Amino acid sequence: MTPHVNPRATEYGIVVKGSGRIQIVFPNGSNAMDTSIKEGDVFFVPRYFAFSQIASSSEQLDFFGFTTSSKKNKPQFLVGATSLMKTLMGPELAAAFGVSEDTIKNILNAQHEGVIIPTQRDTLVEKNCKKNELNLEMVPKIETIMT
Repeated sequence: MTPHVNPRATEYGIVVKGSGRIQIVFPNGSNAMDTSIKEGDVFFVPRYFAFSQIASSSEQLDFFGFTTSSKKNKPQFLVGATSLMKTLMGPELAAAFGVSEDTIKNILNAQHEGVIIPTQRDTLVEKNCKKNELNLEMVPKIETIMT
C-alpha cells in the first residue's frame, strides 16, 4: 500500500498470506521500523505514524487490518492519485520544494494508482504484454470452405 497515516486510530494487521516488509516512520520523519513480515505475523501502527506495507518481489502480501477508533478513520495517503499532497498543490507547495508549479503538478500527477502501487516488475510485465498483444483487426480473415 502507498504510505499513509491514520489520523484517528491505531492500526493492527495480521499477515494472512505471503511476505514482504512494513516500514513505519515517526511523526518527525525519522525511521521507526523497517522489517520483514510473513504469514502469521501481527503488527500495529500507532496513530499519526506514516507507514507502508510492501510485498516481496517473489510473492504477494495479503494482510487483514483493522483500526481501534469507533469514529470514521480516513487514512491520509501521502503519495498516489489520492495523495494528501494534491490538496496542497499550488504556488506555496512549489515554493516549499524550490520548483516551478508545472514541475510540482507533473510530480503529483505522475502516479495514477491511488492505494496499491504495482511493483516495477509488474509494470514491466504489463508493458511487455501490451507491446506483444495481437491486434486481430490487422490479421487477414481466413474463410473456411466446407465442401
